[in-house]
Amino acid sequence: MAAVASSYGLRPINLIGGQVFAGQVREFKVASNNSAAIFYGDLVKLSTAGLPSSVTSSPVAIQIPATSADATAGIVGVMAGCRYINSIGQTIYGQYLPANVITGGGSEVWIRVVDDPDALFQVQGTAALGTFNSGTNGSGWPGAIGKNAALAFGTAGSTLTGNSGMNLTTGTNGNTLAVTSTLACRVIDMVRGTEGDLFPEYIVKLNVGVHSYYNSLGI
Repeated sequence: MAAVASSYGLRPINLIGGQVFAGQVREFKVASNNSAAIFYGDLVKLSTAGLPSSVTSSPVAIQIPATSADATAGIVGVMAGCRYINSIGQTIYGQYLPANVITGGGSEVWIRVVDDPDALFQVQGTAALGTFNSGTNGSGWPGAIGKNAALAFGTAGSTLTGNSGMNLTTGTNGNTLAVTSTLACRVIDMVRGTEGDLFPEYIVKLNVGVHSYYNSLGI
């Protein structure tokens, strides 16, 4: 039960339609120094030079076909770990990639990304559902299914757990869950048993146009 805010970012659980997620990831090379850490559960984007970094603001879903005025095209998925050789030659497999690995003497730096655009993710909400949808203590939770929501970036990732600080913007009494087409995520379901918690947990999918593979605009 989530009685405290303990954000962990986006945690892959399965694929849309009940397809099994078997842990598949794609590795992206970090070829130049990363000035900021990348945490497990962070959204990852690529630069025009192909360099991965974490996303720091909620993406905007877009209409297809995309145009140059649309949201960031380079989001390729969610960080799921890393590997690199440290300054004394040890191969490190980490939950998160610390900042400045390369300037600290690291080499062969790679991050692992869940890049399937059909992936579903578990994520903690920012507030209790409360009286949402005329319910009490979250009892109106079925009304959350099918709504859209933005992602929140107010909490930093943890160097102790390696987890992202990202969560789902739900608002007091669920007042920011909306039908707005430009919001980043679609609520697919809730994690049963958390509906009445102070910080309920949701199952979400990135909306069309957020993920680079479902966005016709190149990087």
